[in-house]
Amino acid sequence: MRGDPGSVDRWMERESRNLNAGLVTARKRLADLLRETTPMCRTRDGTEWPIDREALARIAAACRPGEAEDLRLPIALHFSSELEDACYITDALAAEVLRRVESFGPAFPFREGRMVLPASLGVDLVSRFKGAIQQVFL
Repeated sequence: MRGDPGSVDRWMERESRNLNAGLVTARKRLADLLRETTPMCRTRDGTEWPIDREALARIAAACRPGEAEDLRLPIALHFSSELEDACYITDALAAEVLRRVESFGPAFPFREGRMVLPASLGVDLVSRFKGAIQQVFL
């Protein structure tokens, strides 16, 4: 690894691929997931990504007419090394529906293309929404 200047880049690329292998690449509409017997998506590496039916019901209950057709799950919650103690959602509809589900009120406004949340809240949301929210590491 020492004399080869590209070895670190190749290692970083491989680690990034491994880290993101479990990401859902084809998200599904909430309305479609609600109709499935076993709601799930598939990850980049082909494994099943189950989504808890109760989490879907909570999200659906907060949707206005037509939003369940437009909202795609899982919601991507981005964690970046550029933000030490925060994470963010870039999907405006997902942010608005999550705001209603969680009763955020005016906290965590959607500005400049993202809703920024404390990292601890983000981890809690991922845990409680069991598959409906997915961590994306950048």
